Amino acid sequence: MTYSFCTDVVTRYPFSFVSSLHFILSTMRPRISQPQKTSTRTPRLFSFDARRGTPTSSSSSRRQARRFAAASSNNNNNNNNNDDDDIQTSSSDAQKTRRETLVNVAFLGLSLPLWKDVFHDLGFYSGPDDEFADVPSSDNRGSAPGEPRLNVAVFAGGCFWCMEETFENAEKAGAVVATTSGYAGGTVANPKYLQVCKGGTGHKEVVRVLYDENKISYKELLFLYFRQIDPTREDGMFLDGGEQYTSAIYVNSDEQKKEALEAIDRMEKLNVFRTDENASESKVIKTKVVDLRELPAEGQFFPAEIYHQDYFEKNKGRYSVYRFMSGRDPFTQNTWQNQFDKRVGGEDKAFEAIFD
Repeated sequence: MTYSFCTDVVTRYPFSFVSSLHFILSTMRPRISQPQKTSTRTPRLFSFDARRGTPTSSSSSRRQARRFAAASSNNNNNNNNNDDDDIQTSSSDAQKTRRETLVNVAFLGLSLPLWKDVFHDLGFYSGPDDEFADVPSSDNRGSAPGEPRLNVAVFAGGCFWCMEETFENAEKAGAVVATTSGYAGGTVANPKYLQVCKGGTGHKEVVRVLYDENKISYKELLFLYFRQIDPTREDGMFLDGGEQYTSAIYVNSDEQKKEALEAIDRMEKLNVFRTDENASESKVIKTKVVDLRELPAEGQFFPAEIYHQDYFEKNKGRYSVYRFMSGRDPFTQNTWQNQFDKRVGGEDKAFEAIFD
């Protein structure tokens, strides 16, 4: 359970860990020492008479001295040029070091805001954003003409950040009134993110969708939902592992239950999610349909902390990194746009094939 939780935190906040690791490694990098200069020893101007044991001048020694004088002059010029090159190299290295330091500090600065979320998740920080979010009311059932007919749908499809984004367009169009990230199906009331991620409470990450039945149907919500998940797994969802990230549909009426079960049965017959890897399985869709009316109070929907709500909008950069690493988009595009939609003649035809 602990391993699953630790990997979950790392994969949800990869930029924080990568940036911080980059900064630490770069500051620990050893400096490359400059090569030492070698001195040139002056040759003797006198030859040595071994028989007499005394130094004596010779013409060859004088010629050697003249050659050395010329060489010394060239060496001095070369040394001066080398000194200039060393100064330029040193200046260039200093500028490069400053640039690297600025880049490292910038990376670290960008990652610091994410550490606040990490500390939230690890339970080391508690602030205003750590409180439970408010849950929009669904009391208005369209009793008067022209009023919206509000209803609630609850879906588990892995990371609730991604599931909230699933219904973004419908929310912008006014068909979905509000989405709320939270937890459902567990044995503990008012669970915190830390408890759910560790596992053992029975909760799944879910999104509660408050929608207007006059503008969007439950079948349309189911269609959006299945186009954003991998329902074939029983051990997690994409990058996230554990029971808390498996798929489930929490229904609150006989009608919702009937439509969800019929959709799953129809997709099985149409082989929407069947691949070479699961071809031998009799049933590939593992999504559970759970009746909220049959669950105890602890198993009902509970909102997640405020900092998790609308995370995909409030933290676009960080969320984009996580979503890219998760592999959710390539899977859904290959399953639907590249295969099933093409097979039946488009997205609208896909909806008709499943629900009509």
